[in-house]
Amino acid sequence: MLEMLISDIRKLNRTWIPWLLILAPFAFCGLQIANYMIRLELLHPLGWKGLVAWTNYFWPVTLILGITLLASMLSGMEHDAKAWTKIFILPINKTIPFFSKFQLLFVSMMIFVFLTYTGLIIIGNRFDLGPTAGMLVAQQLLYPFFASMPVMVLQFWLSMTIQNQAVPITIGVVGATLSLFLAYSPLPVLNLLPWAYIPLASPLQEGNVAQWPLIGVLLGCFLLIASGRHFAKREF
Repeated sequence: MLEMLISDIRKLNRTWIPWLLILAPFAFCGLQIANYMIRLELLHPLGWKGLVAWTNYFWPVTLILGITLLASMLSGMEHDAKAWTKIFILPINKTIPFFSKFQLLFVSMMIFVFLTYTGLIIIGNRFDLGPTAGMLVAQQLLYPFFASMPVMVLQFWLSMTIQNQAVPITIGVVGATLSLFLAYSPLPVLNLLPWAYIPLASPLQEGNVAQWPLIGVLLGCFLLIASGRHFAKREF
């Protein structure tokens, strides 16, 4: 597993993924900076809760799109090079490449979350929003992140099993677009879909929001094991 993970990390040097992990947080935080520069008199009295509220408007969609794009790029490296046959010739368990790349996806998204957190803390202090609400910002970013685990696994599984990456990307874009609608729909059954967990996990929501990251992690782990086994049975 470690050797495969190291090999996958080395392959990143030939992709745009490292640059994406740097530029995406800057773009997300840049949007917040522009918002505060234009509407400072209106937003400043809201303090850190105002910043977190505006973050919540964009974070679910950004998170799902980031997962979709990274999953597609990570799996696309092997699809484009037609490398799956060569990899499976090696005397290794077929689940190892699957779990190795998922670890890379998970860590990459964690880096994205950390850089975004750093940027938002800098923005809040720069605009003097009051005592630093580091815990609130962390909850706003991490709760939806862990709640996104089922979506992360589903997008990763689709990208790994479908060679035409237009299909998983389309599904990811549709899921990102509908996530807020599913979360706030008057139909309770729609709240049970994994894409709804992400907006519902915001600490600004009423009720026990901590249940959503917990459900996300548990369901995500189950789906990861199931999808790993399915991937191992495929013929390439």
